[in-house]
Amino acid sequence: MTKNVEPTILHVMNVVREGVLQYLSQYRTLVVISDGFSTDRTAELAGMFEIQPVQKLVVEQMGVPGKGDGIHTVMEIAHNVNSKAIAFVDGDLLSIREEWIQEMARPVLYGRADLVVPFYVRDKFDGVITNNLAYPFTKAYYGSDIRQPIGGEFCISRDLMEILLTHPLFPSDFGIDIFITTVASAERKRIREAMLGLKLHESTTKYLDPESSLIPMFRQVVTTMFDLALYYSHRNERPAKTDVIVSDYYGPIPVPVEVNREKMLETVAIRYNEYYDIFERTLPEDVLRITRLFPDRNASLDANNWARCVWYLFSEYAQTEDIVLIDALRVLWLARFIGFYNECKDMDFIEAETAIRENAKIFEDLKCDILKKKL
Repeated sequence: MTKNVEPTILHVMNVVREGVLQYLSQYRTLVVISDGFSTDRTAELAGMFEIQPVQKLVVEQMGVPGKGDGIHTVMEIAHNVNSKAIAFVDGDLLSIREEWIQEMARPVLYGRADLVVPFYVRDKFDGVITNNLAYPFTKAYYGSDIRQPIGGEFCISRDLMEILLTHPLFPSDFGIDIFITTVASAERKRIREAMLGLKLHESTTKYLDPESSLIPMFRQVVTTMFDLALYYSHRNERPAKTDVIVSDYYGPIPVPVEVNREKMLETVAIRYNEYYDIFERTLPEDVLRITRLFPDRNASLDANNWARCVWYLFSEYAQTEDIVLIDALRVLWLARFIGFYNECKDMDFIEAETAIRENAKIFEDLKCDILKKKL
């Protein structure tokens, strides 16, 4: 999937070609570049770049601009050519390697998985939606300990693809990654993690301006996540697995991600009063005593109170399906990220990873009590 990735598209295509030739030469393969209405030379360069003997198809995605419709376009093509495994990579990757193709595709081709999701080595402040919301919510609600459920790259089986294509909640936007992971989890499909190492992509720089980049993504991801949770509400009784142990880590050090904490404090202070009535209506009094300080640039939520906020607002969303609740939650999410930054700024990679998994356990512990009271 590509959109305005002129600086990186040729690199990604070349690595994919080499990966296919090295690891999948015994299979018939087709590389599809599904372009999301780029305004730069992305589609032109993709069309000009030869990757023979691998077959290539460059298409403009169907539907509207958005990653979901780009993936839907690829799935439709895969359905028509009777593909047995469909792997997806983003067009802005800087760290993609030939081995990724093998790690993602072979478990599906060998019948060992319906979904392969990536496990990247990422800085503790990378994946800010993943660490504090998508991962703990998915783990607590479905029992799937998928550390990076919106990692971006993945491979699916034909069986899972057919379920996804006919699903009534297939999203057209950034909700597509959590959609694929959630449907696979809820439908009890076989899921494996592929250890892909370091991930570098151009979009990481957007963390410096959360108001213009991460917040729109947050709405799309969380709306899809909440809608699917309601759709699969009858399938979430199975207890979450909590036996994953984080061992010592001896791999490469993730590239540090710069975080604009002051910008986040400013955003929370400005936006809090827009959703004041929602907070007063949905949150318990002891949490409100903390959040009422946010307009004074004193914004921070610990893991326990953050998890409570998520479940209380999700409970309200279950009753109303009001999208404004998602916008209210994103203000609290920024406050949680500030709290997470304060807690982990002096931790190394493995210490922060342990903290993230412990925070997910808090989501599990609070889920049943709050949802039983509210729903």
